[in-house]
Amino acid sequence: MQSAGKISTIQLAVVISSTIFGSNVLSFPKIMAESAGTAAPLITVAGTAFAAVSLFIFAILSQRFSDRTIYDYSRNLIGKWPAFFINSLVLAVFLITTALGLRHTGEVLSTVVFRQTPIEMSILLMLLLVAFSCRRNVLKFCYVHIFYWPFVITPFLFLFLVSAKSINPLNLMPLLGNEPADLVPSLFSSASLYLGSFIIAILLPVTEKPKKALKASVIAISVAGGMYLLIIISALGIYGVEETKLLLYPTLEVARSIELGGQVIERFDAIFIIMWVINIYSTLYSGYYLSAYSLCELLRVKDQRMTSTLLIPVFFGISMLPNDLFQLYEISRIADWSSYIFLTGYGLLLLAVSLVRRGRRT
Repeated sequence: MQSAGKISTIQLAVVISSTIFGSNVLSFPKIMAESAGTAAPLITVAGTAFAAVSLFIFAILSQRFSDRTIYDYSRNLIGKWPAFFINSLVLAVFLITTALGLRHTGEVLSTVVFRQTPIEMSILLMLLLVAFSCRRNVLKFCYVHIFYWPFVITPFLFLFLVSAKSINPLNLMPLLGNEPADLVPSLFSSASLYLGSFIIAILLPVTEKPKKALKASVIAISVAGGMYLLIIISALGIYGVEETKLLLYPTLEVARSIELGGQVIERFDAIFIIMWVINIYSTLYSGYYLSAYSLCELLRVKDQRMTSTLLIPVFFGISMLPNDLFQLYEISRIADWSSYIFLTGYGLLLLAVSLVRRGRRT
């Protein structure tokens, strides 16, 4: 029986998978096709495995200090001021990556849906929606993810099932690629999709069975990684590597190619883009929430409504820094790689210190 004010292991997995599935989902096949060619599905699996290592590190850490968040136990493990400095960098990571995600969302909406609307308005509307959603405690944050999770996963699963008949297996050959893949950049491109898995570091205090955090992590990353793999297979299997490289949003093009029941549904992409907005909202929501939560912990204040409001102009300013879509992709690539390395290294540092001190809380 679930305890009052707690979430179950499955619900924890749902929150994590909802957070990590959504980043660059429309353009991900293009990015992987350019860096790995037909080896993209294999590299996606390998990148998921790399990301799983980072997630498992934070899951193990959270289990060792299940009644506290990373901001609490890091001060005990490495000292007050070192923890303040590194946690400030954690805040910077999610400020930058979430702001760039907002800009990417604005680019998609301005290109596909609101073609006559200034991109600033698209970004501002999504930003306000996310910011006001963050004026809740951690438990309510989890319930929002749990409610929207079916709308996050179902459209992409449906997309693959319907488009599967159009997949040409020859477009996926050879599995190792025609040319040696640029392995390191490709792996980081895949692994950096899962930056949001850091969310587990603040969820264990509201989890009913913290000892099953690893189980929840396995379920979450398996679901998200499986969905990314299906998207890659759909795009490459239908269009091939070279054509996928030329498409701005290959996943959206797959949705546009779907017809159901003759002429009953000719524009599935219109329905798909609505579901995509919910999908990207869940990812941005987690990134913004982590930023607001981090700022609360750094300032040692309890009013998250204040910090979530204060961050609105910061997010908007950062999101408008890239001059165009090409610069956005380049900055995002560098930010994602460096953020993944930094967060994984931070987790390893805390885990090593906790093991040396044998989990002693002083």
